[in-house]
Amino acid sequence: MRDRIIEKAGDLFIQYGIKNSSMDEIATSLGISKRTIYEIFRDKEDLLISFLSKKRDERNNHFATFLVGDYNVIEVFIRIIETQQNLPTANVKFFEDIHKYYPGATKLINEDVARNNAFLRDFLRKGIAQGYIRSDLNVEVTAFLVEDGTYTYIRASYLEKPPFSFKELFFTMMINFIRGISTEKGIRIIDDYLTKQKQNSDN
Repeated sequence: MRDRIIEKAGDLFIQYGIKNSSMDEIATSLGISKRTIYEIFRDKEDLLISFLSKKRDERNNHFATFLVGDYNVIEVFIRIIETQQNLPTANVKFFEDIHKYYPGATKLINEDVARNNAFLRDFLRKGIAQGYIRSDLNVEVTAFLVEDGTYTYIRASYLEKPPFSFKELFFTMMINFIRGISTEKGIRIIDDYLTKQKQNSDN
């Protein structure tokens, strides 16, 4: 029941925003009483934090499967981009509500961003050592830009009628960013991947 409540609440939060998704609506959509939810979760922020923690752990466990053995940094970047672009796009209200009304959830996200940034710095240094990432990069700035870039597609949801899908936006933005920080050795891998993608779409 706990997992069912988290998943349903998360779906509503992402689609409509957190403030616009009442505990009554969550309970009704699950066919349970609101009291049942409050027997498991202290309040809406407790439910929100449980959702964010669950998705963070699922994402980290999935990404860990990419980091096995003597992995290639560029190939891992590509796999992460493929994974991220297939995730559901959150309503911009979701992130606005978190930062305006839920300090505990904001703290959790900020801590997660700090951990991701530390991982990205080490990941980029590994790419430099492998010869796939340019050695002249400012690693701290680049790690920040990679992390920040994942939220650009959220901001695009402000557009009334964007001339592209969010999937296209995220893929184009990230693949070109990674190509820009790559050496010729890394660029060859990316260009081979893009050629295969085009061939598959043409078939």
